[in-house]
Amino acid sequence: MTNTIGGNIKRLRKERNYTQEELAELLNVTPQAVSKWENGNGLPDISQLVPLASVFGVSTDALLGVGTDENSEALEIVLEAEAIKEYGNPDSYLRAYDHLADGLKKYPVNTILLNSAMQLGLTLSLPENGALYRPDRAEKISAETKRQAELITAYSKNVSDIMAARQALVFLYSSDGNYERALSEACKFPMRTDFTLFSNLARVFSHMGDNARAETCLCSDIDYSLQALEDAAARLGKAYFNDGKYESAISVYEAILGIFDAAFGDRPRPPYHDFDSGDCYILLAEAYLKSGDTESAMNSIEKAVTFYLDLADGCDGAEICSERLAAAPLIQKSRVRSSIKKAVLKQKLLDKLSYGGIKTLAGERRFKELRERVLKTNP
Repeated sequence: MTNTIGGNIKRLRKERNYTQEELAELLNVTPQAVSKWENGNGLPDISQLVPLASVFGVSTDALLGVGTDENSEALEIVLEAEAIKEYGNPDSYLRAYDHLADGLKKYPVNTILLNSAMQLGLTLSLPENGALYRPDRAEKISAETKRQAELITAYSKNVSDIMAARQALVFLYSSDGNYERALSEACKFPMRTDFTLFSNLARVFSHMGDNARAETCLCSDIDYSLQALEDAAARLGKAYFNDGKYESAISVYEAILGIFDAAFGDRPRPPYHDFDSGDCYILLAEAYLKSGDTESAMNSIEKAVTFYLDLADGCDGAEICSERLAAAPLIQKSRVRSSIKKAVLKQKLLDKLSYGGIKTLAGERRFKELRERVLKTNP
């Protein structure tokens, strides 16, 4: 049993890119204790099992190795599906989804497979996902994804997984026009934004007088909060834009970008302006165009593209990693990990320049020069 738990801790730690020191910091133990667990020379105290599972985002059963063979195979299937996906190739996403669906035939209630299939199902079944949306199979995939989300809420013991599943149901029922069900799921979420793992760990560590661990948790919490802030701001700007209130949309986008500029100054920063709901620079350009300000629109598009080109120029290796972008005290101890592969950066930027809301600028000299610069980018 010792080897099973230790092996699981080591695997989960590496999958989440934690060092032994970082994990020890989050758990209020020594790095030597983590090393002993992983090497099979000791067991974590029973009081550590729930915090360990929470940090890794898994159930205590998964941590203890209950169903280990099944979970190991499920994880392998997920990794195979990830390898199938190719950025810019919608068919590859469908093949990856079918691979996960085959895995679910063998393990129909495995939450590892259910979570991966659900997330990919959202991508393929929601029209707002553009080129990745598959209208030929959307109805069937949407139904399957709802079923997967319901199974997660029934079988998962991980709160984060359950809330992600409920959010998937909000997206899917809203897209279907089933607003009663969508509202029912939405009302199951907390109103406050401080009901998070890192926020509450930080409170405990602060009371313990352990400021170093509190700093780590609070930087991580702020990191996630900035992502959520951008998503809310982007959606608010879109709501104003769709309601014909272009000046209000401009004000929202300028405000959120101004917040990031004030928070980070000239320091490198993660692309907080560009998450699930869109690139705020591109959305701002679209709003500027509707208000007749072509010059400001072009300036905003240039910022959207040069932000990534400058990041790529400043990074060695094949990926732009979040660690080197966390220089500001606000997030410098964050344990949130993300990266952008340089190999897909060119296509990502070309996709931005192909956005329908800014197509009227495609013939402009500055736009053409910017596109040429992207085309000459070497991964």
